Amino acid sequence: MNQSLSGVRVLDLSTSASAAWCTRVLADLGADVTMVEGPGGHPLRNEPPFDDAGASLVAEYFLANKRSVLLDAGVPGAVTRIREMGRRVDVVVSSARSGDLRRTGLTYAEFASPSLVLAHVTPYGVTGPRAEDPGNELTVAALSGWAALNGDAVREPLRPVGHQVALCAGVLAAATVIGALIARDRDEGVGQEIDIAELDTMVSAGSPGILRGQYTGRSTPRRNGVDLASGPVPVADGYFALTLSRAHFWRDAMTVLGLDDLAEDPRWETSWYRAAHRDEYEGRVARAMAGWSRSDLFDELAARRVVAGPVLTMEELRANPHLAERGFWTDADGRWFPGAPFRMSATPWQLRHGAPAWPEQGASE
Repeated sequence: MNQSLSGVRVLDLSTSASAAWCTRVLADLGADVTMVEGPGGHPLRNEPPFDDAGASLVAEYFLANKRSVLLDAGVPGAVTRIREMGRRVDVVVSSARSGDLRRTGLTYAEFASPSLVLAHVTPYGVTGPRAEDPGNELTVAALSGWAALNGDAVREPLRPVGHQVALCAGVLAAATVIGALIARDRDEGVGQEIDIAELDTMVSAGSPGILRGQYTGRSTPRRNGVDLASGPVPVADGYFALTLSRAHFWRDAMTVLGLDDLAEDPRWETSWYRAAHRDEYEGRVARAMAGWSRSDLFDELAARRVVAGPVLTMEELRANPHLAERGFWTDADGRWFPGAPFRMSATPWQLRHGAPAWPEQGASE
C-alpha cells in the first residue's frame, strides 16, 4: 500500500509515552519504525491496565505498528551500534534529557549524518533551567496551568485524564518531523534537530486561559459543579450533554422539552442573560430532561440541528452504529483498535499490527 511516509525509516530510542505516540503516528502513515528496548522493556509495557495474559493495554496501543530490538545501552559497544543504526535511517526520536545525551554520546553531532532529522521529545525541552529535570503527565499538567483549570472549585486541581499530555505532544512532534522531512527533501538533503517540550505544548494548548487572565486580570476559575453549560447532566438512562450556546439551540431544545414559555421568551435567547438568571430555569430543564432516554432525546435534537450528545459507555462506543458505518474500528492481531483519525484517499492511514512482542536477547534490527 502506498502511504505518505512509505520508505521513511525511523529509529525510536525513547522511553516516554509522548515520544512513543510520535513514532506511532509516523508508523500509521507508513514509516518503518524500529524501537530500541532495554532489558526491562519499554516502560509502557509495565503500565496498567493489563489483559488476561499480563500484557499492558497501554503499550499495545502506543507501541503498535512498530518493530522492536533489544539493546542494553549500558554494555560496551551499544552506543556505537546505536549510532550506526541512526546513520541508516531518516529520523531518530529520543526522550533523553540533554545531559544524558552528552553522557552517552548520542547527540546530534555524534550521529554525523547531515540528512538526519533528530527529534527530542522531553518534559521541559533540551535547554532552559528545567532541561535536566525529570517530569511526567502530572508535573507538566501542574506547571502548564492545566491542573489549575481542571476539576471542581471546591476540590483539588486535577490533571487531564489519561495520557492527554503525551497525545498532544506526540502529535505535535510527529507533525514537526514531517515538516522537517519536507524541508530536507526541498533543501538538498539537509536534516535538522527538533526540540519538543511537553510543557511548551500544553502551555500553548491552554493559551485561551492565559489570554483571558491578561484581559481580566484574574485566573480562569475551576467550575462550581456541573450544569447545562459546563457538562453532561442526568437523563433517564445515563447522562447527556446539551449545548445551548446559540439562540436557535435554546429555542428548539426548549420546544422539544415541552418548555414553550422558555422557548418563546426572547430574553432567554442571549447567553449572558441565561448565565445571569440560571436559577430561574435550570431546575425545570433538568426535570424535563430526566424523563428522556439518551437516544430519544438525541434523535429529536439532531433532527432540529441542535448540537448535543449522549454520554456513551465503552461498550456502547464499540457498538455505535455511526462509527460502525464509517468502518472506524480496525482489527489488528485479533483485537479491535480505534481506526483512522482522518481519511486520505491516495495515501491512507493503516494499522498493520499491534505492539511487537518483547524482543529476545540478540534480536537483530
